[in-house]
Amino acid sequence: MKKSFCIALLFLGIFPAVAQLDNTAFDQFQPLVPRDSNALLLGVNMLGFNKNNEYFNDIADGLTLFGYQFNPYFSYQVGSRFKVSGGIYLQQDFGNDDFNEVAPVFTLSYELLGGRVIFGTLEGSTSHRLVEPLYDFERVLIDRLENGFQFKIERPRLFLDLWVDWQNMIYPGDNDQEEVTAGLSLNKQLRDGSTKVEFPLQALVFHRGGQIDTSPLPLQTYFNSAVGGILERTLPGKPFIRSFKLEGYHIYYRDFSSTQLQAYQDGTGLYLNASIKTRVHLDVMASYWRGNEFISITGGQLYPSVSSTVGDPLTLEPDRQLLILRFMHELKLAENISISTRFEPYYDVENSLFEFSHGFYVNYTPQFFITRVKDHR
Repeated sequence: MKKSFCIALLFLGIFPAVAQLDNTAFDQFQPLVPRDSNALLLGVNMLGFNKNNEYFNDIADGLTLFGYQFNPYFSYQVGSRFKVSGGIYLQQDFGNDDFNEVAPVFTLSYELLGGRVIFGTLEGSTSHRLVEPLYDFERVLIDRLENGFQFKIERPRLFLDLWVDWQNMIYPGDNDQEEVTAGLSLNKQLRDGSTKVEFPLQALVFHRGGQIDTSPLPLQTYFNSAVGGILERTLPGKPFIRSFKLEGYHIYYRDFSSTQLQAYQDGTGLYLNASIKTRVHLDVMASYWRGNEFISITGGQLYPSVSSTVGDPLTLEPDRQLLILRFMHELKLAENISISTRFEPYYDVENSLFEFSHGFYVNYTPQFFITRVKDHR
């Protein structure tokens, strides 16, 4: 414990800021805009990606993700408070002649109580703004779609996201279990000139079970949460460093299953990130993770105390301690086109192991006006 405390102090002394990963370039959302009333639009969400994990540890596999996602859709906004959209989602990994996924997307969005009620394909993935121990960025590349129900409030000083993602449906007699995840992401912000203070609260509940299946597996319920604080300061004038943040989280895991299948029933983690934003579009972030018997529902695979590897699935490391350094560059070519590159080396303190990953991403998210309908009769 003393060792990890000293490392955390050194970490905060070297890096003057702390911040969660900035994944806003990967967010996909369709806000209700008054000027789009009665407008029919054609939109496209396109992501080209290449991520390579040079990992040789016993907790997370090394792998390469290389391919593209293509999601064309039509949207029609009825008045100023209701929108319907639908299209198709395609994903292909290079080296595979077939599509990995072909799925319809359909969303109903309605303005209510100062927010939006969303039914169908959700504004999920990185749009939930979860910290990495709770949501793995790689899920954007391998399991992006979420379907169910969602309520969102997005204001300058308040972000609220409540959702249910129905992941596996079963029918009478299926030898399988239904799977569903419910989540909460709340961020309350206080602003004082160039300084902001934020208080985030995040929670995930995953349930696997059902009453009409023939699966011999017991009901399973897992819980993850993150509670933290953020201090952000924007530097006046035009210095090289535009802004910095300080952010820290207490992370929690609990197994509420009637029959315990996991190696640990509960666990905790300390998650600190350090970052600066520069005027040359290069952000530098450092992270410190100290976990004890922690298991994540959908989080990054480096953080848990249990292995997700193909070769060593039974490996356990009750104490995990990581130092991660991230270099992130984002270039906006136009309003709806951005290119992101990342280099992320890390050091496993407990195993004295140094490894890294790197990635390259192209996001293209335009919308095209088609026509405006004046009469709905």
